[in-house]
Amino acid sequence: MAQNGNVVNSAFWTLCMMGFFAILSSTMSKSPVLKPFSLSLGTPTDWTGVVASASTIPGILVSLPAASFSDIYGRKKFMLIAGFIFASAPFLYLLITVWWQLILVRFYHGFATAIFVPVAEATIAELFPTKRGERISLFSSATYVGRVIAPALGG
Repeated sequence: MAQNGNVVNSAFWTLCMMGFFAILSSTMSKSPVLKPFSLSLGTPTDWTGVVASASTIPGILVSLPAASFSDIYGRKKFMLIAGFIFASAPFLYLLITVWWQLILVRFYHGFATAIFVPVAEATIAELFPTKRGERISLFSSATYVGRVIAPALGG
């Protein structure tokens, strides 16, 4: 039983590290460089807010279905999809030549967080049924640390 506990704890800390690096990398793509990059592409000033918020739209649309479908089809598949998006999105920024493409890439990038966070939290709740509040809070804190450090590293 102790060995199973070690595996579960290892899985938890792995999810925390994944959350830290995932949010670190996605936040680095926007803070503090997003607005200057957007303006350098000729984004109309009225559209800079849309550029910034484009990545949050998938969170509104996809978070609940992602977690629900992971209940049915398995968490691993959704974690792999999120991982693929996290890994591929940064390279798409290199291909952007006009401002509206930035909106599309930001929208695509937003799917990674929209899928990863709720599925990771569902996984944690499953692994720690009696301590899920504590463990989800620790996971959330790991992602916030990534969010805090990102602007200094990104700019």
